[in-house]
Amino acid sequence: MYKRQEKPIKVEAEKPAPVEIEPTGEVRAKVEKAAAYVTEILKAMGLTDFTLTPRYYEENVRLQLAGEQIGGVIGRRGETLDAIQQLTNYAVNSGREKRIRVHVDAENYRAKREQSLESLARKVAGKVTKYRRSVTLEPMNAYERHVIHAALQDVPGVNTYSIGTEPNRRVVVSYDRDKR
Repeated sequence: MYKRQEKPIKVEAEKPAPVEIEPTGEVRAKVEKAAAYVTEILKAMGLTDFTLTPRYYEENVRLQLAGEQIGGVIGRRGETLDAIQQLTNYAVNSGREKRIRVHVDAENYRAKREQSLESLARKVAGKVTKYRRSVTLEPMNAYERHVIHAALQDVPGVNTYSIGTEPNRRVVVSYDRDKR
């Protein structure tokens, strides 16, 4: 009778929370410009009851959006939120040598999406090792693909790579007997 071998469960260490800093006057001015820009976009989208809170970190600045109607800002899989973020970065950094990275988040969507992608990655890795067949995931943006790759980089028996061209680039999770 074949006895199934138990694998040790890998416990991931929690990521340290980003450290908030006191911004310089130049950064504060850029963030005020970014906040005004995002506010105008949201008003053009018909939103009136929302709050926009800037948070300053070492690597970037986050504009946190909150409100009852803010779910519409997220869009399908965060596409609208990504577009607002990209436009805001262009508006704030155009023609400047010193750039700041502005992240726009609504109702903590980005952290929730990251957790769901990591969960998906673990689930798919289990299927790949069980059935020894590759699984191709849905098209994702670069950041989401990065989350999948990072979540599975140390998983034994699993390899990841991306295929296709933007915007239909996908992650393939494949069985790798050499990595076992």
